[in-house]
Amino acid sequence: MTPDSHAQRKAKVYEAALTLTSQGVSPAAMTIQQLADAAGIGKGTVYEYFSSKEEILQGVARYCFAQENERIAARFDRCRTLVDLENELVDYLQEVAAQRMSTYRLLASSFGQQAALPECTNACRSQLTALNNALVARLQAAGEIDPDLTMDACRTSIFCTVTGGLIALCCSAGSGDALPDLPQNLRDNLHRSLRPQK
Repeated sequence: MTPDSHAQRKAKVYEAALTLTSQGVSPAAMTIQQLADAAGIGKGTVYEYFSSKEEILQGVARYCFAQENERIAARFDRCRTLVDLENELVDYLQEVAAQRMSTYRLLASSFGQQAALPECTNACRSQLTALNNALVARLQAAGEIDPDLTMDACRTSIFCTVTGGLIALCCSAGSGDALPDLPQNLRDNLHRSLRPQK
């Protein structure tokens, strides 16, 4: 079997775990048989690739982080102005809230009671830092971001916008209280924190 087909089989199992979670199956209660059935492969085949359910759930985390980094990279690549960045981040947050919250619930419930995977989170953080630094450098060179701001300050501003926006969207979705001004408020906060000072 080629490395690509090996990766595709593993991805099918990861997608099965995400599908089961979105259907309300708790990761703690999930079985290998359920994963195999949802992936459309035999239980024995699952064991050819994974030694345990825990290994699968750890793989799901790496798989999800890698996919999110690809999405973020594509969005950052389109940013040529600060307004582009504001719009891309808000669109990204709304997309996550609408389409992938079950993914984040799976990750939280899988790793909330145990140590996070250092190699997974470190690799994710390193890649995001590189993406952020390239974006900030490009926008600073274009005069879109205050050149006196450090990379750390810019990264913190972007991180706070993303995490604060996700928390607000999750809370409003859970409570049923819509936050109609949230997208514009996120744009405004990011703009105020990054724009060149006059």
